[in-house]
Amino acid sequence: IAKLRAQKDSPTIDIAFSTNDALEQAASENLLVPIDVKAAPGLAALPPKFVHKNYLEVMNILFGLVYRKDLAPFELTKWSDLGDPRLKGKLGVPTAQFAGGRWLIMAALANGGNENNMDPGMAFLKRVKPNIVAFYATDGESVKVVQSGEVAVAGLGILSDFAKLLGPSSQYRFVIPDGPVLTSVVSVGMANPKNAALSLKFVEFLAQPEAQSAYCAIINCTPVNPNASPPDAIKDFRPAPERIYAADFAVINKKLPEWDEWYKKEIQAR
Repeated sequence: IAKLRAQKDSPTIDIAFSTNDALEQAASENLLVPIDVKAAPGLAALPPKFVHKNYLEVMNILFGLVYRKDLAPFELTKWSDLGDPRLKGKLGVPTAQFAGGRWLIMAALANGGNENNMDPGMAFLKRVKPNIVAFYATDGESVKVVQSGEVAVAGLGILSDFAKLLGPSSQYRFVIPDGPVLTSVVSVGMANPKNAALSLKFVEFLAQPEAQSAYCAIINCTPVNPNASPPDAIKDFRPAPERIYAADFAVINKKLPEWDEWYKKEIQAR
């Protein structure tokens, strides 16, 4: 997004892949060309909810909890397990800024709240706090603390990062508990008005099942096109579309700095 801002008066980037929260920010700053649905009949391959004014959803990166079967004292199946006293000193969790605040939003969703009602999530995080032994700020760090054995459980992990470690004989378990599913939606927008017509053809292509299947095969994601196939390594994790929670990232982007301050004071501080 910083690159798009820098090129605003003379753009050289035609196509921008990013997450919904980032592209929402770009759209609010008039950095993306509106998608002309009437000029792109190929977009009908997708359910309308995946086609936004300024960007097209392509795929979902799934979030869940991760644990080491050889280190965790019990089998974890639900978000509330993270507060179990048996996990004291065994839990790693993200910082508030991790993945655009998704750890905080998932905490709220798992307890009946959402980005407009964070109190249930904040209360849950306070219950979890005694178990926390490590905080991680990036997806790479989330894998490292689990692989090293520094933690037995990662409170929120990204399936794409852990997929290669999973399997019937693996000691790693990735769990997407019942209830709302939070994802990182990777989308595509058009940033250069001069090449918008050609870019729109590429966006149309990305709406098709074959394009999304090929894309997700490379990065272990689940396509938003219901007729596209996820890779074998994660096909069993693909949630029903109605379970995927559509977060309001305009709200999240605005409130995250405030939530971050609360998290640092109430959860990270010792």
